[in-house]
Amino acid sequence: MSEDRELQSPSDSAVEPVTVLLVDDQLIVAEAIRRMLESEPSITFHYCRDPKKAVEVALEVKPTTILQDLVMPDIDGMTLVHFYRNHPALKSTPVIVLSSKEDPKDKREAFSKGASDYLVKLPDKIELIARIEAHSRSFVAQQQRDAAFRELRELQKELEKKNAELQRLSAIDGLTGIPNRRSFDEYITKEWRRA
Repeated sequence: MSEDRELQSPSDSAVEPVTVLLVDDQLIVAEAIRRMLESEPSITFHYCRDPKKAVEVALEVKPTTILQDLVMPDIDGMTLVHFYRNHPALKSTPVIVLSSKEDPKDKREAFSKGASDYLVKLPDKIELIARIEAHSRSFVAQQQRDAAFRELRELQKELEKKNAELQRLSAIDGLTGIPNRRSFDEYITKEWRRA
């Protein structure tokens, strides 16, 4: 007897929340991108106009993807990408560079500084959302994997401690508190091999 089940693709199942930080000095660009993203309930949009505050805002917002303009006053986008990559809390956050230039040299430099992606302003809405979601999914999966590995290492350390304690307890008689027959046999065997 077979049951009819509706198959769900990863995009149909519960959508992970996405947090986007746009760093761009042009309000018109920020508004255009905000409008592109506002119809997506799983995307939370944040905007930083001042490039000098970009790292500070990113640390506060904890974005799953950063949209970074290249040409800005005071600090250019390439420098900010470098700052993100050298900050422990932001080094693995995906950075999508937005630029009005489609020069391959600029793209190469952006990727060499650590950019995850490069889009020419203003990108198509569907493409922008798809790239944000793809980079965010990958970032969240990496964060979850890293957290699982950290937890596994802690559990392994705890298990090693418990095993050492168990081995110590198995060598002592529970009633008298002195080494038991097993401990004696192991000691004699070790000494015999040494002789």
